Amino acid sequence: MQQGKILSIGDQAVDENEKMLIFFGKSVTKGLAPYSIIQEINEPEKVELTVGDKIFFGQQEYQITYVGHLVNQNLQTIQHSSFVFSDDTQDKLSSSVYLTPAKVPDISEGMTITYC
Repeated sequence: MQQGKILSIGDQAVDENEKMLIFFGKSVTKGLAPYSIIQEINEPEKVELTVGDKIFFGQQEYQITYVGHLVNQNLQTIQHSSFVFSDDTQDKLSSSVYLTPAKVPDISEGMTITYC
């Protein structure tokens, strides 16, 4: 189990019409920052997500249904992943984690993200 903390939320990072949240570490570019949620993972090199694992956004529990082939490498190096909240994994993105339930969690600065 690894934990991260939300440091900041870009002013355009949460869109009620999109069921996706884009996370980056502190090295996010200025161009992507407004669309991103900045996190700091305690030991990012130890994050290894697989189908069936869970992610908690605060106390909100989600189950992983798909892990793109770039996800673990990106989380371990730049703490980046796109989290897609959908039951449909047909158009899979290689840098995305698909999660159920298909509802975007309520997030806030300072919130703990638990990868387990």
